[in-house]
Amino acid sequence: MPDSSFGRYSGGLPGRHAGRSAPRPWERSFRCPSSARRRPAEAPARRYEEFVALHEEIAARSDPPLRALWWTGGAAAFGGAMLAFAAVLGLRTLFGVEAPVFAGEHTAPEAAAGSYALCAFAGTIQGTALMHLLLATAARPVRAFAWIGGIAVALLTIVPLTLKGPLDAAFATSGLNLVGGAAVVVLLSAVVAAARPFSGDGPRGRSPW
Repeated sequence: MPDSSFGRYSGGLPGRHAGRSAPRPWERSFRCPSSARRRPAEAPARRYEEFVALHEEIAARSDPPLRALWWTGGAAAFGGAMLAFAAVLGLRTLFGVEAPVFAGEHTAPEAAAGSYALCAFAGTIQGTALMHLLLATAARPVRAFAWIGGIAVALLTIVPLTLKGPLDAAFATSGLNLVGGAAVVVLLSAVVAAARPFSGDGPRGRSPW
């Protein structure tokens, strides 16, 4: 009996075992033989290779140089505070320049030098903490720190010139802020850039700059 869309096919279909029932009418009507033999497409091997390469890159990437950063920042804070103390004390006792200008003219040299040294110490520690934060969040931490530090140093250089006080004290304070702030920014940037070498190659390679 020829194959039709009615009833059962007694002779069997090619490729089927004898005795099995023929497909239902709607299966024969709407199912394409080529789609029945089609298998789900397998994921390309290139995705797996890229995943392996990314995993190897992350595993080989060095950790952020936090220990070197904080050792350098702590040493710079202590050394900068000592230099600031000596500079203010020398300006007030040897040259009669009442720096820093915010301390006032009638402040004792030791008290003025101590207050300025404390500000230098705190500013350096804050800069180190900022670099730590940028290492954890920014794609290019050194560049971001250089921009933020440059703006901060510019403000610290301009602000003393706007305060009331002797002009020589204002210029001396501005110069000390400029030299000290620029030294801290350059030192911390150089330490992080030297200890954190990133290659620009690879699927997600990037540079610290």
